[in-house]
Amino acid sequence: MNRTFGIEEEFFLVDPATAAPVPMSDRLSSQLLGLELPGTTVHRELLASQLEIVTGICASADEALEALVRRRAAIERICREHQVLPFASGTALQLPSATDFTKGQRYATIHEFVPGISREHFINGLHIHVHIPDAAAGVRALNALRGWLPLIAGIGANSPIWNGELTGFASWRTVHYRRWSATGIPPAFATVHEYQQRVEDMIASGSLLDPGHISWGARLSVNHPTIEVRAADTQMTAGESVALALLIRAIVDTASETDGSAVTAASEVLDLGLWQAAKSGVEGTYFDSESRTSVPVKAVIQRVLDYTGGALHRNGDEQFVANYLDSLANFGNGATRQRESWNQGGAKQVAADAAKLFAQA
Repeated sequence: MNRTFGIEEEFFLVDPATAAPVPMSDRLSSQLLGLELPGTTVHRELLASQLEIVTGICASADEALEALVRRRAAIERICREHQVLPFASGTALQLPSATDFTKGQRYATIHEFVPGISREHFINGLHIHVHIPDAAAGVRALNALRGWLPLIAGIGANSPIWNGELTGFASWRTVHYRRWSATGIPPAFATVHEYQQRVEDMIASGSLLDPGHISWGARLSVNHPTIEVRAADTQMTAGESVALALLIRAIVDTASETDGSAVTAASEVLDLGLWQAAKSGVEGTYFDSESRTSVPVKAVIQRVLDYTGGALHRNGDEQFVANYLDSLANFGNGATRQRESWNQGGAKQVAADAAKLFAQA
């Protein structure tokens, strides 16, 4: 039986005239959150202009894709009735004049803890949960994932614009997110005890509210028997989200077949690779921690395919992932499409073009 996985997608609701995020009205919120559809649920996020789609437990690409497309199509229909656009991007194109937060004690506490950061938290991520049988398997998977997180961030880059300007980065969200207290590449851990002790020490420091605020690119989930990968921006299409989930599942599968002796490059070296991947996206070169040289993105993609090939084949995911990677090679990723739209008509064009893709597979 295939290892199960789940997908969480965050996105904005924006004004078509300005492309700036707009807070949901009570009526719109009620409609979006109250619509029951099999396979997914919808939740509010920190900002009143944000929503999150959460799938149930999925075993296959078809199951995840059908659930996400169905939910995205329903959200798009409701949003258009209210004359707003759903916008699946890692960052906001324009910042509103004021920041409206979702009501609730959790979000109020976050804002009180870091008001300067929360006011500008106009970023959206893609979070992939992959099942692990126990924490020891999770630590092995975490060690294996560390070296692939820059690639996941780079191919999953979908945020080249911030507050009305091109940033020079494919994933500005990755750079912007570094302002929080615990982000980037996690350390390598020899044992579950070492992982748990490190988390306890971090919480005791007072720099985080709770374990949920450890925002490494991958971590063990606090609430579920999963490893959670948070390196990619939210994706323009459901198909891109599913393809990344399948690739990540294959990495976890492959790690489970080893003795846990993954290459454990220094976190600071991998963090440089993460920064470089956020800048390059699917173009240019990445720093390869194994060879200690810069290599073309295509070479890193081929290396992850070599690493995960057996797992992708056994899971029946080879073709789905191959189609996704071929599309990256031929048409680029979300960052590529945003830049093309920007050059044609600025922020309004980016939001309009992205909305057309929102419910596509």
